[in-house]
Amino acid sequence: MSDQKMGTHYVREVCEIFRNVAAKSPFPDVQERLNKIADELEPIATKLYFKTQKGTEDMKELAEQAQDLDAKLSACKESGEADAVCNPFFVELEKIIKHVKTMKVRMT
Repeated sequence: MSDQKMGTHYVREVCEIFRNVAAKSPFPDVQERLNKIADELEPIATKLYFKTQKGTEDMKELAEQAQDLDAKLSACKESGEADAVCNPFFVELEKIIKHVKTMKVRMT
């Protein structure tokens, strides 16, 4: 079996990072959004990879960006600041989730 990670591995990695960061975050609204995104991503991980042509590349990039999310959030002093740090992830992932949920697969 290959050691190469696939898009689904990166999705699960992002979900794990979000849950860990949410558990440490002192801001309830940020905790809620991180957990909500993780809850939405996990069930569609395989579809996400299947339905997006560049699923692996997109998820690898997001996983790499999420690696330092904990450090960035730890430096935040107020909720608005923490939300500004997380918002790029939220916007990108919500767009991807919507795409996966509404896309039709055509069998030929």
